[in-house]
Amino acid sequence: MKKLLYSVLKPLIRAGFFCYYREVRMIGMERVPRDRPVVFLPNHHNALLDPLLIAAYIRGRRPYFLTRSDVFQGGLLEWFFDMLRMIPIYRLRDGRDTLHRNEEIFERCADLLAANGDLLLFPEANHNLKRQVRPLSKGFTRIVLHTLKKYPDTDLHLVPVGFNYHRAAGFPDRVACYFGEALPAASFLKAGDEQRVSREMKSAVSSRLKQLTTHIPPECDYEATLRELEADSPDWLLPGPINDRLSGHAVEIPTHSNREDGVHKIWDFLFRALNLPAWLLWRWVAANKVWEPEFMSTFRYLFALLAFPLYLGLLAATFALTGAPPQAYWCLPGLFLFNVLYVKFR
Repeated sequence: MKKLLYSVLKPLIRAGFFCYYREVRMIGMERVPRDRPVVFLPNHHNALLDPLLIAAYIRGRRPYFLTRSDVFQGGLLEWFFDMLRMIPIYRLRDGRDTLHRNEEIFERCADLLAANGDLLLFPEANHNLKRQVRPLSKGFTRIVLHTLKKYPDTDLHLVPVGFNYHRAAGFPDRVACYFGEALPAASFLKAGDEQRVSREMKSAVSSRLKQLTTHIPPECDYEATLRELEADSPDWLLPGPINDRLSGHAVEIPTHSNREDGVHKIWDFLFRALNLPAWLLWRWVAANKVWEPEFMSTFRYLFALLAFPLYLGLLAATFALTGAPPQAYWCLPGLFLFNVLYVKFR
């Protein structure tokens, strides 16, 4: 039953992303081993949209996702996360008495990987909108080492993944996801004891993440460096040239226009006017419930996925109740088409 629901939810979520994002790029998926277990290790910017994007677009894979336990609060969301193969992971902030549950989670992860399954977890162990790879936690190395210890013949591979959003909390937005070269997990065992193996593994993954996404080094003045980069209107979906510039190389950075002229303001006015009830509900109610800026796009996406079909249904019901002529119903696909064009070309 869960497999069937997952097969239904995946194209639904992907269709939602098509309507929500101006552009989604998945680059380097051919680097993912086809017949071996994989641990995907992405940087973490955009709350639940990061794992949802991989769930929607990854080909030939049905990975499980380790997700912070505080989002599992029961009800519809918990059911939704369970259908998407999300597994709660417990942190110290969730209460010291919950940490012992992670031992059971690690056992489950090892069994999944030994059975040629796939796992996605965020090695930074938190999310942040900064264009910077943060220090990696040893949590992912514990899972990898436990798996290799329990199942030494497992040909496990680590795949770093770089998320690049043009403006992660904004709408409409663009996103590019880069899959790095797969790293054989067993190759790190030659480093010696577990602590050294863990350090080598974190260092290798961190180094690759800093190539797959924009990384403003911590020794820089972050805000000043970001302002300097933004003055050139860079295309944040192309991190390579930006990182070269940050390394001191005199390279030209590809740009992406962020114009806000009169035509764009008219687009915005029409979009809000034509979707006024849904837009007001988002602006005055739903958006105020977002407790962290990193969750803004997640809630906006889920809100749109639920609210817009409901809005179209209410319009259709209104036409039916008021005896509107058949021609009036053409405004429903027209509104849908306008919204898609707004997202793609605004």
